[in-house]
Amino acid sequence: MNIQPRRHSARMSFVLVLGIIAVLSLGLTFGALAQEATPESAPPDMGMPPLPGELVIGDLGAPRGVAFDDAGNLLVAVAGTGGETTLSLPSPEGVSEMQIGLTGRVVSVAADGTAMDLIPGFPSYAAPSETTGLYRAIPRDGSLWIVFNGTGPALTGMFWFDTIAEIDMETRATLTVINLNEYELTNDPDGRGYDSNVSDLAWLSDGTMLITDAGCNCLLSWTEEAGLATVATWGNDVPTSVEVAADDSVYVGFLGEGLAPGAGKIEHWANGELVETFAGLNTITDILLDGDTLYAVQLVIFGEQGPGPGSVVTVSSDGVTPVAEGLLAPFAIAKGPDGMLYVSYGTIAFAPGMMGGVVRIDPGM
Repeated sequence: MNIQPRRHSARMSFVLVLGIIAVLSLGLTFGALAQEATPESAPPDMGMPPLPGELVIGDLGAPRGVAFDDAGNLLVAVAGTGGETTLSLPSPEGVSEMQIGLTGRVVSVAADGTAMDLIPGFPSYAAPSETTGLYRAIPRDGSLWIVFNGTGPALTGMFWFDTIAEIDMETRATLTVINLNEYELTNDPDGRGYDSNVSDLAWLSDGTMLITDAGCNCLLSWTEEAGLATVATWGNDVPTSVEVAADDSVYVGFLGEGLAPGAGKIEHWANGELVETFAGLNTITDILLDGDTLYAVQLVIFGEQGPGPGSVVTVSSDGVTPVAEGLLAPFAIAKGPDGMLYVSYGTIAFAPGMMGGVVRIDPGM
């Protein structure tokens, strides 16, 4: 994989799309876009229409990544709701403020619906358009790999931003820390200045970790012996997700350049060559490869009235097939032991105080 880079501003693209969605979507009619769902699927106390599928857990502040551990528990990475401390930061408009606190957490939901905080107390940074912090929690071989997403160059002195950490599931001891900021500042893969925004992880069959970084628009590799290395760089396409197939071919999902409808895409790579591009998608935040079936989460769908609720779709050379529509700001997807799809929603708020959660969706619906 060897793609020539050009200048980008991926983090600003992602934050800007969230802000635009949050403002414009308030004026849309959500009911016309939502599928039939169980009554308990409606976001609580917000006057919103029912979501597709069945509510698994709600009342979560900015839920992001979802995954299942070996015991069949659903793990949800929750960015949180900020806190009581106000932090002022420079912005293009002057000074912006965010509320910070320790409300980020990894939530574990058992098969019977019982929920508990597996690991609480992660820093949470709540700005008007987006909450940053805990991004993904991925179990693997007795460890939990944590992806902690940052807030940009203004706070690079805070060492945990854009960091990957391996935590022992039994002892909660930190085993490994991978600093993406250090790599970006030292190596600058595209040669165009600092921007790091780690977004997803996957593993090749030999144990090599692949990392998408939406800030540097790059795909990185990591092993304990060799450390970090650059695999590929793009323009301002904003890679958000990565999946590895059984044959070690690689799928990369992209938010898309310029906030344009249809700018999202998924690329399929094998043996260092681009095999196929699935284009014409919208704001891809996560992908899931289930055998030969490729799922994608679209954060928002652009319609005639502007951006509206997102969806889950399957993607193939034959085109795009909707699986679930009418999802309010969906983010991540995982397949459960029961064969159902679990999708986090409410990763950004469509109204003040709106919380998110996870819904269970029948892939055959």
